[in-house]
Amino acid sequence: MNDWNAETLQQFANTDAVSIHKIAPQPSGRRYLVFVRSGSRPVEQPDWPPDDRRGYDIVANFYAPPDPDCWLLHKADYVTSGGLSKFHAAKLFLGPDVIDRYAGAFFLDDDVQTHFDPGRFAAFATEQGFALAQASLTPQSYACHRVTQNHPSCAWRETNFIEVMAPYFSISSLRDAIGDFDRSISTWGLDVLWGSRYHTRRMAVIDGFTMTHVRPFDPSGGEYYAYLQRIGIDPLRELRMILQDLRLTQYEIETHRVMFLKSEIGP
Repeated sequence: MNDWNAETLQQFANTDAVSIHKIAPQPSGRRYLVFVRSGSRPVEQPDWPPDDRRGYDIVANFYAPPDPDCWLLHKADYVTSGGLSKFHAAKLFLGPDVIDRYAGAFFLDDDVQTHFDPGRFAAFATEQGFALAQASLTPQSYACHRVTQNHPSCAWRETNFIEVMAPYFSISSLRDAIGDFDRSISTWGLDVLWGSRYHTRRMAVIDGFTMTHVRPFDPSGGEYYAYLQRIGIDPLRELRMILQDLRLTQYEIETHRVMFLKSEIGP
């Protein structure tokens, strides 16, 4: 176990580069990767299995100093800091030498609590052949899009929209998408980009797995948006630039197919 002293942890911050503080000494053989972008106090994950039973490696990417006994700091196989935001940091860290070890990757914000084993979720997405996927949001969540909210009568819903807070990518889709991860530092518009670029691939909100977004979306006064303003990032401008590049004026979220718990409808 690394000896995490306060001086080292104080170096954890948003930067335009990624620093690596701990790296798995050799491939673990685990099939999936969970990348967590975290501040000082990541939400607890009581449904994650013990280390000797998990089927995924963990990358902790900190943008603020965690407490020395932070659970994520000690559970992670890779500990990094820096990057300007989650997907910017992921692009900087996830080279082919890392990506090629895995069958899929799950990108999680630190205020999303999953009510499942991420390895089971990733395996289910793989079995169903989903290129991109996310778990559905519980009624207690702070949610921005109705399509991402849990539908208890459904197993999953295939759609053209996977939200940036916790997307899963098959490894082939990740290879295709990662080059554009820094197109939007705020992340606004990345979900539109994925839905437009990969509309021929299967994308799903999976109702059989749920997660809770525990903090409110606050673009007018939230800490994250104040940070973006300080570094000169306008989320709305980034969204508009992506729409412009896609030759769209707006993006309509659609559900293409529904798998109910006992039956199926759709083309």
